[in-house]
Amino acid sequence: MERRLYAGRDVKRAHGIDDLRAMARQRLPNFCFEYVEGGSEDEATLRRNRDVFRELAFLPRTLVNVEKRNQSVTLFGERSAAPFMIGPTGYSGLMFREGDVKMASAAAAAGIPFVLSNVSTVALEDVVRRAGGRIWMQVYMYRTRESLAKLAQRSEAAGIEALVVTTDSAVFGKREWDLRNYVEPLKLDWRNKFDVLRHPRWMANVLWPSGMPRFANLGDLLPPGQNSVKGATITLGQQLDPSLSWDDIRWLRDLWPHRLIVKACSARPMHSKRCVRVSTALCCRITAAGNSTERSRRWMYCPRSSSRQAAGCA
Repeated sequence: MERRLYAGRDVKRAHGIDDLRAMARQRLPNFCFEYVEGGSEDEATLRRNRDVFRELAFLPRTLVNVEKRNQSVTLFGERSAAPFMIGPTGYSGLMFREGDVKMASAAAAAGIPFVLSNVSTVALEDVVRRAGGRIWMQVYMYRTRESLAKLAQRSEAAGIEALVVTTDSAVFGKREWDLRNYVEPLKLDWRNKFDVLRHPRWMANVLWPSGMPRFANLGDLLPPGQNSVKGATITLGQQLDPSLSWDDIRWLRDLWPHRLIVKACSARPMHSKRCVRVSTALCCRITAAGNSTERSRRWMYCPRSSSRQAAGCA
């Protein structure tokens, strides 16, 4: 028999990421799956990021007692069950109803942190209340700083542990495969419209009874009546600030009294040291899997140098 991945509905039968991907491919309309699957332009950065994980290897030691195994780590003074976390996943409510709560609950059950996307469709207060666990909040530096200040206030009041400021999306990347699904901005072509009709389970789960999910944590950043996943996309792109610099990180540091994580800064030691100078908790060298940047080289680890401690990796 030919090898075949599991693509049914029972998550318990998924034995790896490839099975989960096949399940998602079967369940989601093409335009949704493409958003999760694809990257910017030629997807070179996306391939490089995946290659980093493929190249990782362990050096096993035999004849060692492994009856009791422990992969927990200390992160910001607290134990985490594993050296992983669930990163910010935008538009998750378009993939599954209240997807943000589902992911946060899974992270809490696994004993690892969860980073709530700035473009989430469940209010951060509800995610904290319903999921529990260690929850961090992703933020973008929008042109409208007042909106970000209000989000920081909400996050502090809700008990968010840390803010994670994304720095590699000052300009949206050109997602070519994503764009091919539309005849014009936000208008699916006929092929994709018919494909949506072929996914009634997704329609019942995501669209019924209120239509497209709506963003719940963008406050007054969006014009009245344009907070749906469909209607807000263009506005969000216009609100991204291409003048983002270290001065903005200092502004956010003064505003936010708790842990501040700079996401997707480069692997240069000088950037790690600048993070220390503005008193950020961590300089995190990961990207959104090539979602917004292209032809950039990324490291999934901190180099063995003096910048290791400066970056908060030690």
